[in-house]
Amino acid sequence: MTFLIIVGAWIFMAYLVAVKAGVPENYCLTTAIIIGGILGIISYIVVAAILTSHAEGKAKPARKAPNTSRPSIPEGRYTGGFAEDDLTPVEGGRSNMYCRLGIGYADAKGAITSRIIEVLSYTVAATPDGEVVAYQLDAYCEMRKADRLFRADRIVECHLADTDSADTEVKDLLATLRDAPATTVCDDQRAILHPVSMPGLEIEYMFRTPNFRRVTIQPTAFGYTERSRGKLREKTLLFIDGIAEGKTKPQRFKIDRINAAWRIGADKAEPSIAALFLQERQAD
Repeated sequence: MTFLIIVGAWIFMAYLVAVKAGVPENYCLTTAIIIGGILGIISYIVVAAILTSHAEGKAKPARKAPNTSRPSIPEGRYTGGFAEDDLTPVEGGRSNMYCRLGIGYADAKGAITSRIIEVLSYTVAATPDGEVVAYQLDAYCEMRKADRLFRADRIVECHLADTDSADTEVKDLLATLRDAPATTVCDDQRAILHPVSMPGLEIEYMFRTPNFRRVTIQPTAFGYTERSRGKLREKTLLFIDGIAEGKTKPQRFKIDRINAAWRIGADKAEPSIAALFLQERQAD
């Protein structure tokens, strides 16, 4: 209908122009139809194009519905099958401890990475069923080379990193953390404290500089550090805790003050005090 109105208007105007221009009357209508029709068609096409462009400019793009779906994370393997929202923090946990673990960890986007972490403390929480589980692990992440806080419900796999055992899988994370050795500070270093049961030793010890004195001790524990050197783990013995002969309370004997050590009844000194204790640790 719009097309006919536009074309008709142009034909009428063309007829008036032809009459005014002195075109013979028998040719006026033909001329008006031809010229008016052409101009009408062109006008209709132009107007239609303008209206279409204007309508497209005003049209708003369809909005996508927000993605509110939660990423699929295999949570809860070590927290009784529950995720963080269902866990209630409770008193418990430990600090000043050490446990080196290899874990598969899921981040907030569901991506899983393999990491080696050194757990230094942890908290616990209760599930809706009343079970107490590990909650948050404060640990040094070897991949990030920094301290990080790990949620136990996002740990999808776990194994012991420092063991020669064939079966290193951690089935009960909380029990593993509870059984981990304690740590203490010695000369501004964090030392892993390991109880020991072994025969007595005779040591040549510097109680006061620069004199050494030979004393018999009964070792009760020792402290050492662990560090990665490339693909190897380097252990350094820092001290021996023991009860000296004639004493009732344990003392701390620093390795850098021990000149030599002998097993009770042995004639030769031990070639390496560090190897003696660290090998004893592996034997335990």
